[in-house]
Amino acid sequence: MWIVLIIIIIVALITTISVVVLKTKKMNSEDTSTTGETTEKMETTTEQLPPPFIVNSNTTWKQDASTVAGGHGKGNGANQLDEPVSVYVDDDNENLYISDYNNHRVVRWGFNGTIGDVVAGGNGIGNRIDQLRNPSDAILDKKDSSLIICDFKNDRVVKWFRQGDITLQQIRIPQIRCWSLAMDNNGDLYVSDMIKDEVSRWKEGETSGIKVAGKSRNADLTNQIRNFAYIFVDEYYSVYVADAVNGEAMEWKKDAKNGTIVARGHINEMKPNSPPRLSGVIVDCMGNIYVSDAMTCQIIRWLPGAKFNSTIAGGQGCGNGTKQFHIPNDLSFDRQGNLYVVDTLNHRVQKLAVELD
Repeated sequence: MWIVLIIIIIVALITTISVVVLKTKKMNSEDTSTTGETTEKMETTTEQLPPPFIVNSNTTWKQDASTVAGGHGKGNGANQLDEPVSVYVDDDNENLYISDYNNHRVVRWGFNGTIGDVVAGGNGIGNRIDQLRNPSDAILDKKDSSLIICDFKNDRVVKWFRQGDITLQQIRIPQIRCWSLAMDNNGDLYVSDMIKDEVSRWKEGETSGIKVAGKSRNADLTNQIRNFAYIFVDEYYSVYVADAVNGEAMEWKKDAKNGTIVARGHINEMKPNSPPRLSGVIVDCMGNIYVSDAMTCQIIRWLPGAKFNSTIAGGQGCGNGTKQFHIPNDLSFDRQGNLYVVDTLNHRVQKLAVELD
């Protein structure tokens, strides 16, 4: 009797395992085939990814940054950049996507890479569909593995994607002076318009966007963004905007008509009449706000509701040392909590490694 019972249990276990394996393979097959109809197949892995590092108010970073892209002087070589302005971190495939502003291209750089691959533009300056003119931001749409790009001086948002061995392009949004992009958890696209001084939200397939941040007729004019730099959208659909003229960062909560100031830059003691110039903004899961101050060449953290801030990197004068920046721009975290800073006038992207206890 016991032998029969054991045999039944073993058979049941084998059947269960087989079902689980078959179900997993079926899901992977469905995902791959759906993606493969329109885009290049993404590599899949069964390796367990490390859990995300939770950045908080006590997190610190090593002050000696490492160069992870560029850093070989101004140029258009495979190991060079020319005034890069933005970086997007693709943790899943361990790549950085960098808007190489004066080279009119977007380059993909592996986490441990020594050279970059041109993935958009790179065909000379121009307004053809296969050209870019001073791209200012690029993000990866993981639904179809496409790149969405602010083609700044062509006044358009474009989409670059693969179909088989061919790279295709399409104009996603025409006639917009886009500087920055963000995407929320629903896949909605947020676009900053430097002519209208506003951020609009675009759903897939829509031909017009809805304003979610920017000028309001009823708002105090002193509490308005005057020159949009980079934007960030958090998990609660709040929109954060860095103001390159007022030296402030503002937050518009979901459906809010007016924004509130949540961060400011530092006054340069050597140039007290020159306001700070905030360029990049990012927010961690605890609501702490990080801004890059292009005027004082430092990265600043503001805690929610705080009256004072703290410098977490830079602040040692503008320069090209490992502890310095020269016009820091866009900011991004990776899954491990490392902070990436686009160091524009040093023609490089710097990585600040998180310090672990």
